[in-house]
Amino acid sequence: MKTKRLLAVLTLSLTLGFSIPIYAQETYIDNKCKQNQSLKEDDRFTVFYKSEFKSKRKPYWFYSARYIDGSAIFCISQPGFKKPRSLNELKPIQFNFIDKVTKDPLNQTAFIVVTREGNGSPVPMNEYRLNFVNVNKPTLTKLRTWTSQD
Repeated sequence: MKTKRLLAVLTLSLTLGFSIPIYAQETYIDNKCKQNQSLKEDDRFTVFYKSEFKSKRKPYWFYSARYIDGSAIFCISQPGFKKPRSLNELKPIQFNFIDKVTKDPLNQTAFIVVTREGNGSPVPMNEYRLNFVNVNKPTLTKLRTWTSQD
């Protein structure tokens, strides 16, 4: 279905001589990490990071989304946003300004999260390892702190 629609759009743009921009749809979640594409702007978080991992042979999604003020929420669910939950126990990173989230190359169940303590510069920055070896009790370890450059 999507291929036919894309082909129709491409054919239309070639026939009429103009192009129609194609955008990837953003994923929205609420403050309880449930996906909901019909939320109003001030009720939604926009997913900016999502990665699948396995813990004890079961697949999970770890994802993070940004609110309109720039703060972020961290969530975990089963694939397809099934049984989502907010990681409220992770106070140092939850609802903070997030500079970067990446998979930890040294650990299959861990992620590296870099926080920014404010929207200006210079501000304190913190790097954490978030480990999901036990998805019911994730651990957060501060790796280092520094000050951002001007």
